[in-house]
Amino acid sequence: MPKRFSHHPPQVSSDKAGKRADRAHPGLLHAVVFICGAVLMGLEIVGSRILAPYFGNSIFVWGSLISVVLAALSLGYWLGGIVADRWPRLSVLGVLIAVPGVLIALLPFAYPVLNRAIATSDLGTRLSPLLSCGVLFLVPSVFLGTISPFAVRLQARAVASVGTTTGRLYAVSTAGSIAGTLLTAFYLITILGVGNIVHGLGLTLLLTAAGVFLGDRRVGRAAVAVLGIGLVVFAVVWGERTRAAEAGLVLERDSFYNHIRVAEDSRTRYMDFDNLRQSAMLLDDPWDLRLRYTRFLSLALAFQPEPKRALILGLGGGSFPKRLYRDFPQVVVEAVDIDPEVLAIAKRYFQVPEDSRLRLHARDARQFVQQTDARYDLVFLDAYNSDTIPFHLTTREFYREVEARLTPGGIVVSNIIGHLRGPESAFFRAMYRTLVEVFPIVHVIPTYDVSRGVPIGEINIILFATRDGTRLTRAELMKRVGRVEGRMVPASDLSEYASYLMDLPIPVSDVPTLTDDFAPVEFLRAS
Repeated sequence: MPKRFSHHPPQVSSDKAGKRADRAHPGLLHAVVFICGAVLMGLEIVGSRILAPYFGNSIFVWGSLISVVLAALSLGYWLGGIVADRWPRLSVLGVLIAVPGVLIALLPFAYPVLNRAIATSDLGTRLSPLLSCGVLFLVPSVFLGTISPFAVRLQARAVASVGTTTGRLYAVSTAGSIAGTLLTAFYLITILGVGNIVHGLGLTLLLTAAGVFLGDRRVGRAAVAVLGIGLVVFAVVWGERTRAAEAGLVLERDSFYNHIRVAEDSRTRYMDFDNLRQSAMLLDDPWDLRLRYTRFLSLALAFQPEPKRALILGLGGGSFPKRLYRDFPQVVVEAVDIDPEVLAIAKRYFQVPEDSRLRLHARDARQFVQQTDARYDLVFLDAYNSDTIPFHLTTREFYREVEARLTPGGIVVSNIIGHLRGPESAFFRAMYRTLVEVFPIVHVIPTYDVSRGVPIGEINIILFATRDGTRLTRAELMKRVGRVEGRMVPASDLSEYASYLMDLPIPVSDVPTLTDDFAPVEFLRAS
């Protein structure tokens, strides 16, 4: 992200007219602004991973990060110009770099406790990440914002050269920002992990400050900066050695898309993305559909009892596709997940097979649907989390693309996490409205019995969309479950799930149809 700065750079008078500035080697100042620009953008990129386990990865998180960083840069540019005019010394620049270096290097020791406290305060989906960003990132970003105007003051020799000097230094700073963004996003997140990246960013600034102090022949201050590096490294190593291993933790890894945790207790192994449960597997029966909502997905077989080809969009631990693969040997199952790490973990830790009948694809779900030529009897969409919703998989255009990939008797099954009624039900009702504009019949089956009242909290709501135009009653659906013949789940359980079919109209007049042009899913979730 390019730097934002005023159209009026800080005024630099000649040395004779004001305080005499230190003469720094241009190469040193160019290196400083490049490194500081890279660190700032690296911190912003990794900041989303710092927040995601507590606040999700929604547009509110990114909006908070970008806003706080921009506010910090604005304040930093202003303050940097003032400080540079009053104390135009290379040693002062070193201090301006060292302070955020210390703050950033120590962040991993503080942000888990802070984020957990803010998350439990229930300040809302907007205010919570904004507050966390302000507390964690505002002050170090303000200091980093002071660097470029300070460097301009040190390098400009006369008023006549201010424009050239300013343009060159800001160009180098922006180049550093690009490098920091690409390096962090494309490589470091999957190599080092979030905490190590943040430590590394802070240590990079401390090392840069030491170099600036040495450039000003301040050996004592350089030694203090190096000592700070040593203390942080010691604290990190000591913390790793003394940290007790989390009971049951099997794997913890950052991919390009998720923070993935695999843990187990005496009976069950779990896969979590950030703070959200994705899959569960019984250790003594890996084929069991452990999570409740996955058992409800089996109702699709009551609509289409003899499928030949099935598509699952969103794999997780793969409990449903592997059970479908086992219980229906005539079915070719294709499972798509955007994260190749998820596919690898599902195969290694959740015993998901891969062969000619169960094919795994590391692709974006929509791109896969657009590019495949296959036709499917069953399409399952299980790619929505409670707070991270890929909007391009919710729109009317997307469902039309899915509908074009169905066989004549095909059915689309969509798993949604939401509320059935009340002001917080807007997302569910918008999804329902969008589906009914593509499919003539959409059956709604919540995963809990609502005959005695609507559940208060969020639940999984399963939508079954068909093209045949036949709306089933509860009794008719309960009768149809016999077609499944006890495969996937016991017939008695499936009959019970069918009895949850909602027969009341879903009000949709106050919610929008979701389109590629207008799909405010985060706002619907937060309303």
